[in-house]
Amino acid sequence: MGELMKYSAVATKIRAMESRLLDDEDFAKLAAMENIPQAVAYLKKIPAYGALFRGYDEMELHRGQIEKLLVGTLYYDFSKIYRFCDKDQKKVLKLYFSKFDIAIIKRAFRRVFNHGDRTAEEKELRSMVQRYTDVPLERLAEAGTVAEILEALKDTQYYKVLQKLDHAESASLFDYEMTLDLFYFSMIWKQNSKLTKGTARNLLTRSLGSQIDLLNMMWIYRAKKYYEMPEASTYALLIPVTYKLHDDDIRAMVAAADERALEEAIQKTYYGRRFLKLDSQELETVYDRFLRKIYTEEKRQNPYSLAVITGYLYEKEQELDKLTTVLEGVRYGLPASETLKYVERSKDGSNQ
Repeated sequence: MGELMKYSAVATKIRAMESRLLDDEDFAKLAAMENIPQAVAYLKKIPAYGALFRGYDEMELHRGQIEKLLVGTLYYDFSKIYRFCDKDQKKVLKLYFSKFDIAIIKRAFRRVFNHGDRTAEEKELRSMVQRYTDVPLERLAEAGTVAEILEALKDTQYYKVLQKLDHAESASLFDYEMTLDLFYFSMIWKQNSKLTKGTARNLLTRSLGSQIDLLNMMWIYRAKKYYEMPEASTYALLIPVTYKLHDDDIRAMVAAADERALEEAIQKTYYGRRFLKLDSQELETVYDRFLRKIYTEEKRQNPYSLAVITGYLYEKEQELDKLTTVLEGVRYGLPASETLKYVERSKDGSNQ
């Protein structure tokens, strides 16, 4: 009864928000649009997107601005949910928002390394986002070098871990992004046990633990296939947390002499046994499928818990990924049927 009372208001709010998520018919209509302005005009009529897109002329919006506004709708939804939460729930959501912190900082590094500016957060959204983060968004958006990014982050928890790379020779974008990922997952795993309990702790443990395991498996695969890294360097890439993977599993995968040996090692893991056709090249598909399964199950089994919040935010992120795919199809003039095939692939195996 306690959880029911605690989450009844936010669960009601989220049900209303879920009704505004795009459905298959929306994606089909968008994929059939002749150009991006037509697609944006369609989005402006949908409440979940109209609030942010309405103030812009679809004929003048360029690709970068559209990407910023799409990300902004996720922050906008987070803000609406946050207002319905109590003090304890807000603490957990602030922890969850560190995921968005990492994404924002990564975009700043990509802007510097790729010499572009289209990935910065839209200026009009920064004041809303700033309520949930200690990252100084204005200063970060103005940073044009790695040194300026680090200076902007000096009073945040991210500074110390990133500052170590500043002394390394030829630190790459990959190095900074990997360092942020390692920090994020290690930090949130530790904080989970401090800020949550009961159902909320179990949910985050299951979703985070599975995510970490599968990411480590993917990074081992990529390190071996694309970078031919020595074992010591591969271990340095891994998040120092295990959930269903055992240390022996990780050692076997890292030590695998070739792709066939790696697949044999994968098959012996918890995830290999759960997904009988799992091989090294299917890891990314399994990653998305398994997370969807976890969020769907938890939300169904615990409709008045943290699962209703994390489940919705996960669905929203998935929607934005599919929407980006559809808009890219429209941009390049692909037939609607072909574009929708790419969208459908992201849904395959959801009942596994």
